[in-house]
Amino acid sequence: MTALDLSTEPGDASRARLAALADVLIPGGSGLPSAGDADVAGQWINRALTANPDLASAVAHALASPGAPEEALRDLRLRQRDVFERFAFAVAGAYFMNPAVRAALGYPGIAPRRLPAAEGEAEYYLEDEILAPVVDRGHIYRRVPA
Repeated sequence: MTALDLSTEPGDASRARLAALADVLIPGGSGLPSAGDADVAGQWINRALTANPDLASAVAHALASPGAPEEALRDLRLRQRDVFERFAFAVAGAYFMNPAVRAALGYPGIAPRRLPAAEGEAEYYLEDEILAPVVDRGHIYRRVPA
C-alpha cells in the first residue's frame, strides 16, 4: 500500500473522495449529520489515523478504489472485506470523535464516575491489619486555603 497523504488543502481531491465514500457509509439523518457534514475527511480522520495508524493503508486503498463511491465500496466489501472493514472502522471512529456528533447523540464521552463502596468493603480491607500503620499515621496531606 502507498503511504496516506491527505493534504490540508480544503479542496484536495483525496479529502473530497474520502468525504464522498464516508457519506455512503454514514449518510446522516434523524438529527445526526452525515459523515461529510461532520468533517470526517478533515481533522477527524487525521485524529483517527493518529490514534490508530494501522488503518491508514485501508483508507488509502479505499481512496484509490475506482468508480462511484457506492460502487467502489460495494466492490471493496465483496472483494476485500478486511480492507473494507478497516476503512469503515476508521470512518466511524473519525465520525464519533466529533463533539457535535456525540452531542447530537446525547453522549458526553467517557467520564470518571464515583462508585459507592460495597457493603462491608471497608471492614474487609481493615480485617488483617495491613492498613493499620496508615490509619494510625493519620492524614499527611496539606490543606489548600479556600
